Amino acid sequence: MENGSISDAGLVDWAIEEVLNTIGGSALVRVEPKLELAGRYFGFADLVSGEHVFDLKSGGVLPSPGYRAQLAGYALAYMEESFRDYCVCHELYIDAKYHRTYRLTWAEAKAIVDGILDAHLDKSSEPTACSYCKWCKHNLTCKALTEDIDDEDMKDFDLSNPKELGEALHAARRFKVWCEAVEKEAKRQLQEGVEVDGWRLQNRKGREAVSILDAHRELYGRMGSDKFLACCSINISKLRKVWGESYNEDLPVEDFIKRSKDTVAMVENK
Repeated sequence: MENGSISDAGLVDWAIEEVLNTIGGSALVRVEPKLELAGRYFGFADLVSGEHVFDLKSGGVLPSPGYRAQLAGYALAYMEESFRDYCVCHELYIDAKYHRTYRLTWAEAKAIVDGILDAHLDKSSEPTACSYCKWCKHNLTCKALTEDIDDEDMKDFDLSNPKELGEALHAARRFKVWCEAVEKEAKRQLQEGVEVDGWRLQNRKGREAVSILDAHRELYGRMGSDKFLACCSINISKLRKVWGESYNEDLPVEDFIKRSKDTVAMVENK
């Protein structure tokens, strides 16, 4: 899973349940297999089993076609090695608990992959900025991200005009990717001992953690339940899962659960 980190183990539990519901508990699986077409490309799917190819995603749900191009690459390589003529692809968006699935034949996957590789290898083609730029190894120098960076007209956007605001947002997203790439490169060089004018590294303490079982064993009897539990938090998804595995009734504290305010994310129209 490339686009983020997982902070809630309950979200992973949801993904595991989706996989089990799809392939069953007795199916043979390969976890993070290297899938490649020799001399052309390779990648690591999160899981494959039978005709199924799974990839976990965090963050917002990407509008259709989602990660079809990426999954087509996995599927084509998998079909080539396993002599299949189709695959069922699964994008598991754990934060949103959204399962997108679609069937790709060998011919469909090959058409997608060949189109991408042909465009990439065409020396006359020009790069185009898109939502995948932040994962590209060329984002530090790609001119698709920096082509307008010296343009004097950039400061003349009328942000009260919806059309110009949309154009400004596209530009801002491109520059943001490039800026993050510059920061990453500067940090890398500083860590290698290169002097970057005006900048230095500063150590930060790592996050502290303690096993709740150890804390409970050592402190619960001395602090008392009120003080100890005031220092604890509950993983709601995990609580529901563990309760459901042992009891055939609704979780008794459902009426006490509070949900934070929903958030809104901007996504690009495709």
